[in-house]
Amino acid sequence: MTIEVRQVLIRSQVGVRPVAGATPTAADARELERAKAQVLAECKAWLREQLRASRER
Repeated sequence: MTIEVRQVLIRSQVGVRPVAGATPTAADARELERAKAQVLAECKAWLREQLRASRER
């Protein structure tokens, strides 16, 4: 039996727990966005590799 996936939606939430008395800075926000983008890119790469491997079988 084969299963065809036409769309995959991956939702994730990356957060940082605030330290008492600390206020987030613009640099913190940029670092968080960079981390989110990196996680998303790695997930997409993994998914592409899995799809490619499944087509080779």
